[in-house]
Amino acid sequence: MKLSIISALFTLAFVLLSNESDAQLTNVKKSVLAPLNKNPGSFKVVGNSGIAAMHIVVTSPTKIVIIDKVEKNPIKQKDGRVAVSVEYDIPTNKKRVLNLNTNTFCSAGAFLGNGTLVHTGGAEAIAKDKFDEGFESLRIFEPCDDGSCDWFENPKGLTSKRWYPTMTTLSDGRVLILGGSKKPLGKSTEKDNNPTVEFFPSESPQPEPFPFLKETLPFNLYPAVHVLPGPADQKFLFVFSNTDSIVWDWGKKSIVKRLPRLPGPPRLYPLSGTSVMLPLRPEENYAAQILMCGGVAKHDANEPADDSCGRINLSNLETADWEVENFGGIRRNMPDAVILADGKTLFLNGAGKGFSGYNSDKGKKQAAEDPVLTPVLYDHRAPKGKRFTRLANSKIPRLYHSVATLIPDGRVFVAGSNPNSDVRTSNTKYVTEYRVEMYSPPYLQLGFKRPTINKGAIEVNYNKAVPVTVSISDPNAVFSAALVHYGFVTHSVHMSQRYVVCSVQNVTNLSNGFYSMNVIMPPNGNMIVPGRNYLYINNKNVPGTTAVEVMLS
Repeated sequence: MKLSIISALFTLAFVLLSNESDAQLTNVKKSVLAPLNKNPGSFKVVGNSGIAAMHIVVTSPTKIVIIDKVEKNPIKQKDGRVAVSVEYDIPTNKKRVLNLNTNTFCSAGAFLGNGTLVHTGGAEAIAKDKFDEGFESLRIFEPCDDGSCDWFENPKGLTSKRWYPTMTTLSDGRVLILGGSKKPLGKSTEKDNNPTVEFFPSESPQPEPFPFLKETLPFNLYPAVHVLPGPADQKFLFVFSNTDSIVWDWGKKSIVKRLPRLPGPPRLYPLSGTSVMLPLRPEENYAAQILMCGGVAKHDANEPADDSCGRINLSNLETADWEVENFGGIRRNMPDAVILADGKTLFLNGAGKGFSGYNSDKGKKQAAEDPVLTPVLYDHRAPKGKRFTRLANSKIPRLYHSVATLIPDGRVFVAGSNPNSDVRTSNTKYVTEYRVEMYSPPYLQLGFKRPTINKGAIEVNYNKAVPVTVSISDPNAVFSAALVHYGFVTHSVHMSQRYVVCSVQNVTNLSNGFYSMNVIMPPNGNMIVPGRNYLYINNKNVPGTTAVEVMLS
């Protein structure tokens, strides 16, 4: 097939920013579809979420908390009101209803350094269902194993109203809460914009101004935020909004560096792309690289989704610039980016055209169409042009309000999709989706033996060697290790998600298939945040039977 024909098949609609940007985008247009992985993985329906899965967060090795807004879900709280949160058990696929009183629509979450989940923001009161306003709510969840834990709520726990804020865990164990709107809307406006930041536990009774979120209107909701690696006393964040990004010092409350504009469309709600900090490696001096993928150029149901990604290396801020590449040859908005146990990134879910938002006219007019059923795998260590491969298709459309996350056994939990303003299970093109899938990545098809860590949850310290013993029936095992923070997942945003490679030293064969080794923890909280993280021991890049929870401090 001639290159001109390929280019015609995959012509992109881009915002023209500069001659240099045009050149980058022209190169992207010449890319072809990613090849099919010979081990494409597989999807399997395993359960029912009971509520629409708008937000998810792994709270223990066996539990996932699912959160929705107030809508007509079929299961109820103890007091008879509709359920808006459940605890999902991974081994049994059973769920336990949790209890809430405030509307959690389009909220955010992050863990404190002590392992406590903090959840903030929401939307208006729903009088008919007897739920209070959630804009200023602060909710606490202390994970447990005995089925006794539930939500604690402070309806006025924030300093201001926040709908679509972003949260992230900081290196000192607190959480940062950034941006949002003062009310629900199609896209952010100057009148209702909340360009401020606050911390929990709070430093001040008033939020701090964050002018960057004024500059990047109207596509500034759920800004992408990543803690940047560096020395222990560094307090730098990468913050992306609309098409722009900055490095911000959260200690001094000031901009360290304005970064070049990313070519292509806006990539925040409702033109929703996704971002990921690529795995950090000690042999690369923990160099930070951010990948931003997908989105859409216009707030228009007929607009094709974008098929480009931008990647920036922040190890030298003075020379940092975006490299544009093709998004696996597939147009996609509303994607989820999940860093897998081997350090590759899985992109799944989303739509081929349209924007994030609700359908109208009783589901006859779609906000987004062309569900993208094909996941792609991104290998950040491969050369440009060879980083993406296609994987096995799902059969379930996952559009607005869909989610995905890695779990300790190396599979990916996939749920959600509700492009309707309330629950609709019939008489609409894309129904409210309650089916839960597990995706088994390609590494689970290789046939390699998987190590089992012979120890439960452990407390460890930064920059220390942690003794680990594993069992495996492979005399030629090649061990590697990584710490993973799964983050809080909603609306194509994986808040605080992190993957850090750990050095493995002094591997000793103890006999009978048992091996001991030392796993070296990262040097400080800027590499991976304190608190709940998960230690994977891999054999030939295939994860062990399960990761163990590590409380890092």
